[in-house]
Amino acid sequence: MTVLPQIVVRDDPRAIVTYLPAGSVTKRRAGQRGGGPRGRGMLRWDGGYEDKAWTGTNVLMIHRPGEWFSVWNAWDAASGALAWRYINLEEPWRRTRIGFDSRDADLDLWAKPGSNEWNWKDEDELAWAVEMGRWSQAQADHVRRQGGRAIDAVRRLEPPFDEDWSSWRADPAWTVATMPSGWERYEV
Repeated sequence: MTVLPQIVVRDDPRAIVTYLPAGSVTKRRAGQRGGGPRGRGMLRWDGGYEDKAWTGTNVLMIHRPGEWFSVWNAWDAASGALAWRYINLEEPWRRTRIGFDSRDADLDLWAKPGSNEWNWKDEDELAWAVEMGRWSQAQADHVRRQGGRAIDAVRRLEPPFDEDWSSWRADPAWTVATMPSGWERYEV
């Protein structure tokens, strides 16, 4: 589990848009890592959490309610140039009293700035998650289909992806978001 403190930019029936600036302190489960193809997977959670700084990019996350994905636009924190685009495959966002919850689907897509050519990322990690029992093969197949749907939605400029998010900029008065007190009690 990873917890990202974000600023809500927009929240309406058409889109939930959040902002994660460089310098944000995220939380992730602590414990023994080393599982999976690149050793990033959690093998044993020790019950605690560790801080992890988000560095290098400012990210705008765009989620269409009910969908299995969000689209991330990332700008280099130093230059302001669009650095990368990402489709994060995940369960539809669920509201909590302190924000939104979702379960990452282990498989993602990425594209270079200005490109609509999407590339699969972490297919090996999804296969490992199936092997470990985190996902069934049927669920993994569903995730892959959702990735295809996400690509189609972005390429067809379906709302809210019909808006020019590439030129969006954060309000300079905004500060880095922090975790609310008691955030760990909201874990699903």
